[in-house]
Amino acid sequence: MSKVILVIFFSLFFTEIKANVIKNLKSTPVTKFDFLIKNYSDAINLQIAKYMNEIDNFRVKLEQVKIDFNFDEDTQLFVINLYARTDQNRYSQKKIRISKRDCNIIRNKIFVNKYGYGMLLSNKPTNYFTKDYITNNAIFLLKNTDLNEEEKKEIIKKSVINIELDHPAANQKIKCNGALNQVPLN
Repeated sequence: MSKVILVIFFSLFFTEIKANVIKNLKSTPVTKFDFLIKNYSDAINLQIAKYMNEIDNFRVKLEQVKIDFNFDEDTQLFVINLYARTDQNRYSQKKIRISKRDCNIIRNKIFVNKYGYGMLLSNKPTNYFTKDYITNNAIFLLKNTDLNEEEKKEIIKKSVINIELDHPAANQKIKCNGALNQVPLN
């Protein structure tokens, strides 16, 4: 009998705790900005997943990608930190070295779904690949927000990216950064 009473007491107690948690969550307002941050971050993560699952011998093959996405209150910029590690099997067998061009290709494929470079040994971006081209094509990341076209472009312009590309075999690291729509990244 005492076990039954004890079970009833604990179930009522935990039900009350769960009700308080839900009540607190419902009372916390979600702003349009919070929704924007979540959608922007989710869209970038989706593009990274697509990049990782593509089979393409002309792009940088990665085995690991980590992203840190936040909004810097001081500078009023969206900051995207991307750490990418190249595929060890591919890059150790062929003795391939990575370059700043590879950093730019990763950014281009994730945010615009284009290489931005000629297919063979081109170290300069193609003529059509401009700041406006990147801005106009990267706004698809914000398609699930209720922002207008100009607001989306402004958010892309206020986004900065830092990419660290790590080559596992050669102990080589390349870092590039700049505005998301900068051609090419520094």
